[in-house]
Amino acid sequence: MGRLDRYLFSTAAIAFLAVLGSLTTVVWLTQVLRRFDLLATQGQSFYIFLTVTALALPMLMLVIAPIALFIAIVFTLNRLSADSELIVMNAAGVSRWSIFRPLFALTMIVATLTVLVSAEVGPWTLRTLREQIAKVNADIVSNVAIPGRFMTMDRGLTFHIRERGPNGLMLGIFVYDARTPENETTYIAERGRIAQDGTTAYLILDQGVMQRRQGQSKSPSFIEFQRYAFDMSQLTSNANVLYRATDRSLYDLLTVSASDEAYRQDPGRFRAELHKRLSSPLFPIAAFILAFAFLGEARTTRQNRGLAIAGAAGAFALVEILGFGTSGFIAKNAALTPITYIVPLAGILYGLLMIAGYAQFRIPAFVQQFADLLAARFERLKTA
Repeated sequence: MGRLDRYLFSTAAIAFLAVLGSLTTVVWLTQVLRRFDLLATQGQSFYIFLTVTALALPMLMLVIAPIALFIAIVFTLNRLSADSELIVMNAAGVSRWSIFRPLFALTMIVATLTVLVSAEVGPWTLRTLREQIAKVNADIVSNVAIPGRFMTMDRGLTFHIRERGPNGLMLGIFVYDARTPENETTYIAERGRIAQDGTTAYLILDQGVMQRRQGQSKSPSFIEFQRYAFDMSQLTSNANVLYRATDRSLYDLLTVSASDEAYRQDPGRFRAELHKRLSSPLFPIAAFILAFAFLGEARTTRQNRGLAIAGAAGAFALVEILGFGTSGFIAKNAALTPITYIVPLAGILYGLLMIAGYAQFRIPAFVQQFADLLAARFERLKTA
């Protein structure tokens, strides 16, 4: 790789990493706001909170990466044009292929990373995320010991505590158990704590009263107790995780069994997810080709660069919207599956035709006049 190749590659790579980092931070902040209840209501540690919010980022980066690459390529080419470097390169006999080659190398690196993330890394993080959420939901101590809240742990089973003490002690405990309609029981205790006996969890209540309504008459009976052990092990048996199509690796999607429970519920979603993964590396390539087709040629005026950027952004936005916005239709109708590949390939083909000179982007006359008018007004403002 020559000096020019290294210069172009490093400029675009730095811009790509900066844009990718910025967009990822914005997406991460949205995850923080969505998962803030882990800290606010479920009392989880800050480490668990950060882990849960970060695990969703790799799959989200599949959408972010082509956009970040497009912005980086547009920034690099626009900067070269604004500093007249493209004009100097053209005058010095540097071919467009010499500019195309290092930027395409960066594109192939991004496309390769996209394949790796979509095939294994991203699904693994999503599976880990769902397992972590299941553990949080199955954490009896965290869910029950939330002062001042009535927590419904199961249908007909409600817990409430007044406050938490040191070493896992809970004060002012109220338990309402109506899971069996003919046997409603209410427990009120001064204090209690969670105890583990192997895989079985118990809520040990001290100094309390049990109110029980049995039979058809529903007449209450009261029983005072010094200590009572409430079995909570049945509440932790629902921690099994059902992995959806987005949580499966590419190999799992290719070899999914017809007897798989998630597949039987929505086979179309598995089909759409499989072809979405297979087509994912085409979108970074389309992002680069379209950006280079509109901006890879030397331009002399700022006005033309602005219109070229707008044209490239519009073409790439159309590819992104059609590519990712039709997944729901593909899940419902298998005949639409080729759209997943046709959309990015059409963008790539159109860009290649523009680069080769067989297609040309024409600006409508009214748009050109409007742009000329704006440019003239800005020039007058500068000289005023």
